[in-house]
Amino acid sequence: MIMTMIDNQLKKELLDVVTQCYSIAEHVLARRFPRPDVLFNQRGKIAGCALLQKNTIKFHPKIYEQNKAHFLTHVVPHEIAHLLVWQLFGKTPPHGREWQHIMVNVFNLPPTRTHQYNVDNIGIKHITYRCDCGDVELTMRRHNNVLKGTIYRCKTCRQNLTMA
Repeated sequence: MIMTMIDNQLKKELLDVVTQCYSIAEHVLARRFPRPDVLFNQRGKIAGCALLQKNTIKFHPKIYEQNKAHFLTHVVPHEIAHLLVWQLFGKTPPHGREWQHIMVNVFNLPPTRTHQYNVDNIGIKHITYRCDCGDVELTMRRHNNVLKGTIYRCKTCRQNLTMA
């Protein structure tokens, strides 16, 4: 089990930004929105995730700690925009026109879909596989899929990957 320990001060700073984002959205959109539950248990390489029907946002604690300033100004509004779009429009494409509109016109941010943070040292374990090109690192999730029968191929030589 992965422990997601995060400093209380960092939690408070992020929660304050959530509150600020909702204040901005309510002012611009002239309506109130229910506040989400905020969790710090996102795993993998994803910085944040909005669980629309649960009105919950999950953030990756290590990615947040390593990229605090940018994370607070970009990832937090990004995930809140997903919840706002769900509450305003219902089901829409995840990064569609409605979401882009909220990002640009409410949060005054570029509607970027993915982060560019370095995730090399956030504790993701890899297993080495091989092909004719050389070694390929697979995450534990993909390794477990291989154990269940999934076959992965090299993107370059198209050969099936085998455990090193």
